[in-house]
Amino acid sequence: MIELIKDNIPDIRFLYDLKDVLYDQEWLKTAPNFEVYYMYRGVSANPKDKQIMDSANLRYDITIIAPQMLGAEYPKTLGHRHAAANNADLTYPEIYEVLQGEGIFLAQKRNNGKIEDTYAVKAQQGEKIIIPPNYEHITINASNKELIMANWSEKNFKSDYRPIKDKKGACYYALSEDGIIKWLKNTNYANIPELKIHSAADFNNIFQKLGIDQTKPMYELVNNVEKLDFLKNPQKYEWK
Repeated sequence: MIELIKDNIPDIRFLYDLKDVLYDQEWLKTAPNFEVYYMYRGVSANPKDKQIMDSANLRYDITIIAPQMLGAEYPKTLGHRHAAANNADLTYPEIYEVLQGEGIFLAQKRNNGKIEDTYAVKAQQGEKIIIPPNYEHITINASNKELIMANWSEKNFKSDYRPIKDKKGACYYALSEDGIIKWLKNTNYANIPELKIHSAADFNNIFQKLGIDQTKPMYELVNNVEKLDFLKNPQKYEWK
């Protein structure tokens, strides 16, 4: 699916765009403003697929995160929270697939301003995960290879970056300690719960209930967009 972006111009996040959420502020003082990741939004293989996506109010994106370290911290996205869906008390969920490399998806849920749950999911090429409603999230490239991932989402929802920026990052930083991840609590948060570690396989039951075949490339859902209804109407589904 990488060929989908060959004629597209990406939005680029530079290092200084992430300055508010980085752990290694001392390193940042002398670091050049290099490109950290690239976002290709609303990509499609052909005009027919594009029309299907638009009619279904869905969007397929591809993001590429370079393996260049951010000082002591592994490269990551800025992080955000999704808008509320249909004026309900649930935010829009999102589904991801790793197309190349490996990624770590860090999710956190707030209640009355406090983090009540947080977990990290490691996914390899071809594996898929879901960011459930009401979870803020970032993606981390903790390998020495380029991470390429895709996502399906509701087409028009807005992302709110301020909650994570205000706390100088997510509730955990992923630091490198001799090439191994060291999870460090972000002390700008109070009462951070212990980080739970999951694998992509832990989402198998959810995908089965949604009727999504995990063995097939996620882009192929353009031919069965009704299976992505949960992205637009999360209030119709059970979330655990």
